[in-house]
Amino acid sequence: MIQKCPLCEKTGTILQKETHIDKGTTYTLFECTLCSAQFWNPLKNPGAEWYEHDTKYAQRNVDPILKPNLKHKDTIGYLSNSVGKVLDVGCGVGNFLALAQKKGWDCWGIDFDRDSIVTAKNTFGLDNLEPLDLTTFIQNHSQERFNLVTFFDVFEHIDNHVAFITEVKSVLQPAGYIALSVPYKHSWRFLVPHDWPPRHLTRWDDVSISYFLEANGFTVKKIWKESATWYFLVMKLRWKYGKFVRFGLVKSAKQKAYVKNATQTTSATAPTYSASIKLMHAVAKAKDVVLFGIPALVVWMVLQFTDKRNTDFYLIAQVKND
Repeated sequence: MIQKCPLCEKTGTILQKETHIDKGTTYTLFECTLCSAQFWNPLKNPGAEWYEHDTKYAQRNVDPILKPNLKHKDTIGYLSNSVGKVLDVGCGVGNFLALAQKKGWDCWGIDFDRDSIVTAKNTFGLDNLEPLDLTTFIQNHSQERFNLVTFFDVFEHIDNHVAFITEVKSVLQPAGYIALSVPYKHSWRFLVPHDWPPRHLTRWDDVSISYFLEANGFTVKKIWKESATWYFLVMKLRWKYGKFVRFGLVKSAKQKAYVKNATQTTSATAPTYSASIKLMHAVAKAKDVVLFGIPALVVWMVLQFTDKRNTDFYLIAQVKND
């Protein structure tokens, strides 16, 4: 029986919630009644090699997301008067840092997925990117201090939360900021199908993450919850039930374009797609809307009456003044 929460590090009542089996390993989900965060046991990150071969993350390097998302834009917008040096932990293919650089930030990034670092450099021409974990980065750059440290969709992957946030705080300037995002603990599981171990190891909501950060020297400044949109539901239904009407033409064409770009381009340029690929992509989108648009609308309308409509949330916090 677990008596001490690995997240708030306090002894109290730990409730067992459910179990999950992945490739022969049984994971048990627990919830701390003091901090309300949930964690899977065993609480162990599978390592960089596992993520490099995981289909969800390997695909992002073949078909990189070029545009910043809503949480990226909101973070930069909220801190528009605090432009300085930013470190993006788990920078992925670099779409957030590309936005930050355009807005005048001095950008640094790390990710233990080496392919992501290569993709980020080739796609956006970003410098100061390294395939490192945070501990090694601090050892190699002990004098660097940042105005902002971001870790979007990272916190749910790690297995050493107190040590991690302590390291983050150590590289921040006085009164520096953090920005993070995590899947929403109360979300309908259909909306977050990858929110299981060993890929994700913890589950949070606005209450539990605020408790954790306040206890570790931060003041939460703003929290946004992100709800499932109608088109988001269209895509979820497509990936769940569209396998019999999926031909893979767009994916295959994009992979060929990516490989061609990687082998023929020596400068840092984004992969270019032909007009035919763009047309196929538009036709595929139209097909998805026709097939799944009405069911998605029905689901969207039902979800408006429940908190389960929220897929994730993101926040900005600031180091407390001692």
